[in-house]
Amino acid sequence: MKVQLVFAPSIYSSGMELLGENTWPPMGVLYLASYLRSRLPDPEIRVTDGCRIGFDRTMAEIAAFRPDVLGISFYTTQALGAAKLACDARAALPGALVVMGGPHATALPLETLRESGADLVVVGEGEETFSQIVRTAAASRDRKAFRDLRGVWSIGRDASGSEIVFRNDPAPFITPLEDIPFPARDLVRLDDYRGWFISRQIPQTTMLFARGCPFRCTYCANGIWRTSAPLLRARSPKDIVDEMEYLNRELGFREIYDQADEFNFSLPHALELCAEIERRRLGVSWQVSLRARPFSEELARRMAEAGCWCVSLGVESANEATLQGIKKQITLEDVENTCRALRKYGIKVRAHFMLYNVWEEDGALRFEDSRMSGNTLAYAEKLFREGLIQYITWSVTTPYPGSELYDIAVRHGLIRADCRGQWDAWLQKETFIMDLPGISRKEMSKIKNRGEVLRIRCMLRNRDYRWKDLPLILKRGLAAAW
Repeated sequence: MKVQLVFAPSIYSSGMELLGENTWPPMGVLYLASYLRSRLPDPEIRVTDGCRIGFDRTMAEIAAFRPDVLGISFYTTQALGAAKLACDARAALPGALVVMGGPHATALPLETLRESGADLVVVGEGEETFSQIVRTAAASRDRKAFRDLRGVWSIGRDASGSEIVFRNDPAPFITPLEDIPFPARDLVRLDDYRGWFISRQIPQTTMLFARGCPFRCTYCANGIWRTSAPLLRARSPKDIVDEMEYLNRELGFREIYDQADEFNFSLPHALELCAEIERRRLGVSWQVSLRARPFSEELARRMAEAGCWCVSLGVESANEATLQGIKKQITLEDVENTCRALRKYGIKVRAHFMLYNVWEEDGALRFEDSRMSGNTLAYAEKLFREGLIQYITWSVTTPYPGSELYDIAVRHGLIRADCRGQWDAWLQKETFIMDLPGISRKEMSKIKNRGEVLRIRCMLRNRDYRWKDLPLILKRGLAAAW
């Protein structure tokens, strides 16, 4: 059984270098591959990172490998590229089973089926469902054999030729996460990935310490992790550090970036993990994402002692009404207290902000105007000036499918007409996805440019980057400010 797993390319592949998707290996499909290996005897698996190599080369790899099962995983900004890839693959390889999955497919499974012409869409966590699909494909070529599999959507026809949509509930989450082997990194060239621009040691790679999040911020589009329970699954400290040790001693990586949503969902778990990292004395530096609450000075100290040198902190807005409206469940006092504790132990902070946030109150539309968004940037500059943060990242609020924000934007007609369903257009640097009442795009552009100037100032001041990356850093800045 030949299985090809593809992280889909965008149609506008030249724009992907301005995002983070080609920074690290495509962990989602590498996890699918490792789980498939553990469940099926000797599958022949090929992984193609279409996001890195572009549409034409991806299609050429599919045509050359000629898989029996083609799995395509993608985010919203790759949705049109993924759909075209599926259509072209079906035409070139009519006998192949084409399966779509990932965050966008989970959020909009019926649209994905219709736009791509794929045989199946996987909704929810993919490892167990995809392994069942491959096992079924090995036993039968009858497309009806897949209709009862958990987590699978498909389209059929009744006797009159009318469309029938087969919708199955998502599969239960795999628990514990230790049942999923480490990602199959041997299926990609690790040297092709530069790692994040901000690093203390190189080479750098990524890991996933946990899956899911117990919070429900309105802008979060990671609906895959809300299709079953528990909402958050943490790997054991031993398993996490086992993988860190493998990455360091077997593959030569010296820095780890954890892509989980928050490191400090549980203070006892975070402290135990720090103790395990320190006990093994790996000499590996690492970065994680934090929430401003819960946090403690003890955790800051233990993180620093264990090699953590930088964290990503979700602040989002300087307006308390916004933080309440978007269900962030933090205050600005929480942010400042956490930053002070981190500064005390020499851990740098990369703070994340969003401009023009949108929410509802009792069904009524609420949003940040330019004054409020400017206030957020002024607050970011204040934190930077006081040494409480060292870097900022920001985005203009975007209503990705799968988020509560997307539903709000649809209800109130905020999504621009030329962006509705034109998912790859969401990738373009000049696009504001929502039109907010009374706010011009020119006005939004001024705020956006101000944010980009501040971001570049922070980056150049701290210099935790490689000089060879400076041209791309500046290109990202100029593109965002264009």
